[in-house]
Amino acid sequence: RQKVREAAPYPILKIKVGTPRDAEILRMIRDEAPEKTLYVDANTGWTAKQALARIPMLQEYGVEFVEQPLPPDDLEGLRLLRSRSALPIIADESCETAADVARLVGAVDGVNIKLAKCGSLREAVRIVHAARAHGMRVMLGCMIESTLGIAAAVQLAPLVDYVDLDGAALLQEDRFTGPGLNADGSLRFNDEPGLGVRTA
Repeated sequence: RQKVREAAPYPILKIKVGTPRDAEILRMIRDEAPEKTLYVDANTGWTAKQALARIPMLQEYGVEFVEQPLPPDDLEGLRLLRSRSALPIIADESCETAADVARLVGAVDGVNIKLAKCGSLREAVRIVHAARAHGMRVMLGCMIESTLGIAAAVQLAPLVDYVDLDGAALLQEDRFTGPGLNADGSLRFNDEPGLGVRTA
């Protein structure tokens, strides 16, 4: 409960699931934050059968989508899940580069792009274009990384549907300042040359 209260300024909460207490945790979060948008990330931890059993509960708590419910290479399972799921399925570990998008058609509803995963802004833009060509949603995510990495990702925010760039907020010490996440969960954009990053 304390973590949910600490996140009060943020309009969106992303919850890692895959424990026997998932329903209890989601119930508590909804009690504390009935109006917040919820995303769920299963981090490759379920089988298709487990995901199908859990998605009705996630839907009951108003979850918007499920990120990477199955292992990255289980495309058959993802196709089965997507065909029966009431919630959109977003690929994370299943999509590293633009070349992965075509094989995910029909298996997921969208992809999560991370610069640390795809390697460059150019490749990230290629993923956006490939996903849009197939009618997919696009999410922009991150690892735990400094403002230097987050600032690069912020440049892509206008191209995507969902933004999850809280990586620098999870650091004890960030040696950089610049574009990134504000205290209220909104994005701080760059109005300087380059990435707009300075050493703290």
